[in-house]
Amino acid sequence: MHQIFEERLQNVHSDLLENTRLDVGRNMLKTALIETNLSTDEFSEKPVLEEIFEIDNDLLMVKTINREGEGWLFVDVHDNRLWSIYSLTSSAFFKKSIDDLLKSEGGGLDRLWLPSGHIETIGDMGKYEGVKMSFEAENIFPEEFLNDNESLRFTDLNINGSGRNSRELYDILRQTEEVADYISLTRVQIRRERDGHFVRERVTNDGKFTTRGGDSIRLHLSTVEEIKKRYEKLLNQIETHHRINAIDRDHGARARGGPVVIDFSHPIEDVERFLSYVVNAKDPFRLTGHIRSVGENACKVDAVDGHNGDRLTLEVANEWLRIYLHGDACGNTALRLFSNLQHYYDPAAELVIRNE
Repeated sequence: MHQIFEERLQNVHSDLLENTRLDVGRNMLKTALIETNLSTDEFSEKPVLEEIFEIDNDLLMVKTINREGEGWLFVDVHDNRLWSIYSLTSSAFFKKSIDDLLKSEGGGLDRLWLPSGHIETIGDMGKYEGVKMSFEAENIFPEEFLNDNESLRFTDLNINGSGRNSRELYDILRQTEEVADYISLTRVQIRRERDGHFVRERVTNDGKFTTRGGDSIRLHLSTVEEIKKRYEKLLNQIETHHRINAIDRDHGARARGGPVVIDFSHPIEDVERFLSYVVNAKDPFRLTGHIRSVGENACKVDAVDGHNGDRLTLEVANEWLRIYLHGDACGNTALRLFSNLQHYYDPAAELVIRNE
């Protein structure tokens, strides 16, 4: 499999250098990292999978069919929490296949939700070749809500930059007062080099990679593993310090854990109305629950995560949101909420978690 992938990297690079486009049938290598709460046996029962072959204990080859056609995915399950899915199919087919898996009956699978700041650190792993900055409030909130929220100067801002000066473009925009609070980095393209080898990667904030050429599949795999480790560290910080539990004592019990906090730079004019567009069981937040007012422009929500049925509580005021994860609730829920609030409401929002 590695040999096939490496040959594709080299052929893609040659095609793009010579013709600026790929030869027919020569798709780029695509990779998706997914967060899982399933065993491989449970995964194998997913109805969207037509055929499954176990290549070895840590590698599955699965066939899926959707409106874009049919094809094979390679699923690396050596990590119990974050799996890697590889494909040489078309971009449309791969995207639809991942979407179908994540939305399939029984849940248990989720995307990675990389905050804007973490996308920036991925860019620092190599030389910038491209950036994408996206703020799309209009995709979630209706026009009348956005117009009533006077703190929002923009409701949609999409900027694509390519070339070796892409990082400079990003830095200039981040330092420009009029737009700085609306710059949410959602994709980077980098050239990474090591020991005389190179790989060109495009990485998105939902954990997808498109490898646009190179001469070393091992360098691609190491890039995926490095990003996976960084994300797992963030998940572990949240789940270690911010799950709400009780510790047994000789005379009763003591509460442990505290909320994950999101601080807004754009205050919410109407919190209850804001939550009606976030806690509605729909993508991308996937939360459902009862919203109740607890004070002037402050609400509390007893919510359930559609990813795996975990319970959580939200406390929301005009300048902050607190997330209480109950029991063994998944930390990916907090990152999904934060990453999407950056993308659709406040790119300058900050995540406050304990590091130790």
